[in-house]
Amino acid sequence: MRYLGHGRGRRTPHRPSLLRRAAMLACAAAALAVVIGGSRWVWNAGLLDGYFAVARSGLIGASAHLGFRLREVLLVGRERVSRDVLLAASELELGSPTLAVDPESMRARLERNRWIKSARVTTRLPDTVFIEIEERRPLALWQRDGELRMIDDEGAVITDRDLHRYTHLPLIVTPSEPARAKPVLRMLALEPDLDRRVRALFEVGGRRWNVRFDNGIDVLLPETESAVAWSELAELDRRHALLARRISAIDLRIPGRIVVTGGENPEARSGTAKETRR
Repeated sequence: MRYLGHGRGRRTPHRPSLLRRAAMLACAAAALAVVIGGSRWVWNAGLLDGYFAVARSGLIGASAHLGFRLREVLLVGRERVSRDVLLAASELELGSPTLAVDPESMRARLERNRWIKSARVTTRLPDTVFIEIEERRPLALWQRDGELRMIDDEGAVITDRDLHRYTHLPLIVTPSEPARAKPVLRMLALEPDLDRRVRALFEVGGRRWNVRFDNGIDVLLPETESAVAWSELAELDRRHALLARRISAIDLRIPGRIVVTGGENPEARSGTAKETRR
């Protein structure tokens, strides 16, 4: 018996065929249905639910004797969630009756895990459960009120643990919900050469964003037409290697202009700024 595998295990030759076992189980179910259906008084006595529960239990027990026992659990789509966590959430036990598996309840339990975006559970008679999951993809680290969490591309919080493993992700600093950053993240991705260098996003006044690059340069995006300003910055960098210069900030808030603040040089220390017309 096993929990994981890509193929089906070898079957014992002398065991009854699946068709024969299914036929025997169907006969047992039909017999129980006749017994219950023939007793109309159970309706008046309010005992129908109890009889159905007993009948179901009897069928599940009979199915186990006919070989419908769980021998294999196949997992597909797992990358970051550990196998043990998934199996614990599924509450499956090898050797238990396959017909006792409730796929919908299992799906709900699996999706309580924040790493799992969606899950699908199917039973393959006589002895296999197939679990397919879609994991959430880490997009950024979200900071609010000094607390740090990791979010996916829908703004859903995945975890606040082991974040040191995800320091390569951009940081989003906002008092709002992280989904608010989705439009600006999509906009940044339109210029891949710049986007791959973005290390942090800071929401300013609930109206606009500042972008910090990997070399410490801050870009002040405008409240409107930010995509246009971002595209023009990318073109300037391609032509003049603007981000390679000794500057500390690039202000794009004024339409038609780029205001560049100097970095580690005498001009920067004196607090002056350069202005470039677009």
